[in-house]
Amino acid sequence: MSTYEVEHNTTDPGTATPSTHRRRPDLSTFFAALSEISPDEARTREHAVPVPRDVSAAFYSLAEAFDLMRRDGEHSVPTGEGDNDLLTQMIQSLLSSAETPPREVEGVSEEFCDVLDRVPKASLKPSQSCPICGNAFLEDQYPLVVRLPCHPTHLFDLECVRPWLRLRGTCPLDRTDFAKQEREKAEARRKKPVEDDEEEWDGMYG
Repeated sequence: MSTYEVEHNTTDPGTATPSTHRRRPDLSTFFAALSEISPDEARTREHAVPVPRDVSAAFYSLAEAFDLMRRDGEHSVPTGEGDNDLLTQMIQSLLSSAETPPREVEGVSEEFCDVLDRVPKASLKPSQSCPICGNAFLEDQYPLVVRLPCHPTHLFDLECVRPWLRLRGTCPLDRTDFAKQEREKAEARRKKPVEDDEEEWDGMYG
């Protein structure tokens, strides 16, 4: 069966070279599992606390997806250049959490991912690549690269880092806990209106 490029005459099959671009796995199963255990999504069991096996399933699902990505990278690049210590560490962390899952997942919200700083293609360099998949950003015709708030050099393909952030809530490189920061900000917002109301009542009778 010929490829899209061959069928549509966008490349010469005689001169085509094997791609070193690491494919990203389908994460639909992972996000389906996440939707059942994430507090900021509409669950089918709205008020039910997720059972440990549901939480564990999400960790296993993402670990499996990342492992597929890692194995694909081993086959697509020359021997010795396919090592990805970060990806291996992330997989090990996910498997460890899957064995002793938290009571409920405390990753970042979808809104956090939506407002991450997008890096324009014009400012990317050919040498820059995603720390997770290892692909050069500029290999994509329309790269969707985000910068994490912890450090200006922490750039990732959104498609790679988003599932990790939603599940773990930390920067894969320095483990800055964005989810904890998000919870602290939300708690501060919840307390603030009460304090403002008290000040208004004090002013009325002052």
